[in-house]
Amino acid sequence: MKILLCHNFYSQRSGEDIAFEYAHEHLVKAGHEVILYTRENSIFSQSTWFQLFMASLQVVYSPASRRQVYELAKKEQPHVAVVQNVFPLLSPSIYLGLAAAGVPVVQMVFNYRLVCANGQLYTHGKVCERCMGGNTLHGVRLRCFRQSYAASFVYSIAILVHRLLGTWRNHVKYFVVPDEFLGRKLASAHLPAEKMRKVVNAFRYEDYEPNNMRGDYLLFVGRLIRAKGIYTLLDACLLVPECRVLIVGEGEELEGIRRHEAVMEGKASLVGGVYGNELRELLRGCSAVLVPSEWYDNLPMIVCQALSSGKPVIASDINGIPEFVKHEKNGLLFPPGNPKALAAAINRLLGDDSLYQSLSIAARQSAEALFQARNWCDEMNAVLRDAVVAGKSGRV
Repeated sequence: MKILLCHNFYSQRSGEDIAFEYAHEHLVKAGHEVILYTRENSIFSQSTWFQLFMASLQVVYSPASRRQVYELAKKEQPHVAVVQNVFPLLSPSIYLGLAAAGVPVVQMVFNYRLVCANGQLYTHGKVCERCMGGNTLHGVRLRCFRQSYAASFVYSIAILVHRLLGTWRNHVKYFVVPDEFLGRKLASAHLPAEKMRKVVNAFRYEDYEPNNMRGDYLLFVGRLIRAKGIYTLLDACLLVPECRVLIVGEGEELEGIRRHEAVMEGKASLVGGVYGNELRELLRGCSAVLVPSEWYDNLPMIVCQALSSGKPVIASDINGIPEFVKHEKNGLLFPPGNPKALAAAINRLLGDDSLYQSLSIAARQSAEALFQARNWCDEMNAVLRDAVVAGKSGRV
């Protein structure tokens, strides 16, 4: 099958970018011919204010992206397009270009950007579902996108316009989600429930060597934003004797984290952005991985990496995470936003050798069961075939 794979990479390398790369690799190894249509947000770092302004106008509709994807589709004649992130440079206009070229679309979904300006259903320190009914202008009032009225307006209008036009409803054959929770949440926001298909993240657990030995530090990996529960983690550090946490990542809360008492006292250390072999070594050397998310996080890539490394995961009991992190099986769950509960979970894990070993062994077993490339390819191939059939029959 010939597949057109579309994605707008993020400014800071994300789990979603990694998932895209694994998906590309799996599809090629499965024998498909893959054509890439991608953009890089990193170009903004060298843009003038005028270029940034013009780029913002194309978030809602980009004639250039629509034309380019249409011409590429007519030239290559793909059987199906797999679209991941389209914001900001591709824009939802590519769905219109693909429709004009007669190419059915499968949408990979990892967040809530189809219904929420910041993609998190989280603002001002708590979960927010105000825009789920369709009025995304709440996002402007609350400055949901990077605390900016202007940026929030652009994204809120883009989502509102394309929801009213039915762009996703009419031009996407199937939405592929990593967990059941995300599919149900999108359906509650009036996207077609019958089009939701669960396919666990594309991943390769074999890249990670399991280590059941306990290390001398805990590990957090993720974007440094409040929604990831980073302040809950730091508060919990102060409640755990001789606690040592390494924080891997970058983000807008960096300065606030540096000023936190846990960092000032040396209980938590900032490592910065770490990837590839260096991250794998950090995973091998840690005791456990902390995932204290307070937004509706959806199978974070670090959960895949932690389980593959044979490391127990201490995670928030929220949304889709418990579909993969099983309490007292391969990790421990705690109520989101509760530093005392997180501290208690850390103390319990580090103080019980028998529990630690059983969770560590089960973590790797979970990865081997969940992240088989063959399973991903089989499930994804089924979705792609159904999309092609739906496209030929003219079904919306």
